[in-house]
Amino acid sequence: MGAGGVVPSIVFALNKMEVSQIIISNRTKEKAENLKNQFKNLKIIDWGDLQDFDIIINATSLGLNKEEINLDFTKIGDGKLFYDVIYNPSETNFLKEGRKLGNKVENGKLMFLYQAFEAFKLWHGVEPQINQNILKLLQND
Repeated sequence: MGAGGVVPSIVFALNKMEVSQIIISNRTKEKAENLKNQFKNLKIIDWGDLQDFDIIINATSLGLNKEEINLDFTKIGDGKLFYDVIYNPSETNFLKEGRKLGNKVENGKLMFLYQAFEAFKLWHGVEPQINQNILKLLQND
């Protein structure tokens, strides 16, 4: 869900992982259609037209200020992964809904950490250590 700044990176990574299908839905359909200029394998659907999925990624700004996404996830079943690129708040309403429906949830803290890792390495020529102590710090909200 979403077609903004982080979405091309997500699509690139999913393509490298050779996922079977990538479906994009955005509140402004034209923005989603523009991504097809970079990634021809995308399927674009209307906002709110939920289809069966294994993983759903919220890459919209919805959730930053506790907004509701207002989509009905009740018919998708359980055992899915709800991933939100937002990491503050640590559990958005999107993630709360996913958890309530019996799904695994994950926020964007690790994505944020590894972006910082790559930026630090690029700017300073030093590869920082990411160890259990660092990961533990992320668990403490």
